[in-house]
Amino acid sequence: MKSILGVAGALLLAVSVASCGSTAAGTSSNSPTSPTVTAKPTTYYGETASAIAALIPDCTDVKAGNVAKGGPGLTSIGSCVLGGRTVDVYSWADRDAEIGMGDVLQANKEAVTYASGTGWSAFVRRDMTFQWQLTNQADKLLAAAWNHASAAAPDRPGELEVSKKIADALGGQVNQYQP
Repeated sequence: MKSILGVAGALLLAVSVASCGSTAAGTSSNSPTSPTVTAKPTTYYGETASAIAALIPDCTDVKAGNVAKGGPGLTSIGSCVLGGRTVDVYSWADRDAEIGMGDVLQANKEAVTYASGTGWSAFVRRDMTFQWQLTNQADKLLAAAWNHASAAAPDRPGELEVSKKIADALGGQVNQYQP
């Protein structure tokens, strides 16, 4: 009986030592872990727009925006600078909210190129008008109208270039709205 316990004890000790030695270097919480490749999300519904903007390579100066009185389903707004152009990123709660954004585009009756995907849209900022429309800031829209503020001429080639980069980075598509 003494030898069985001795053999069992020795075996247990050997297994314990072997497992400690093999995992100590690889699983220590203090050792760095190697990066893992993760798939792009298939949907960004409800995500924070600034977090979405941060996923766009070379997009710098990422900032969170103010949703204000936001349109139905507008989750958040973020912005960043890509290729010298300010980009506004909008995140949506659901598909209906995305469709509502299209209604605003139609009401503006201006050609625009932008990137979008499931739960997000990104536009090169021409001025603040579009953002104020989406966030229901009538006071700012009225003030701009009284001050005779006008948008800069659209940089259509630049909008296309930036939209392609964003769509590629986030797994979206480039859209060109023509009134």
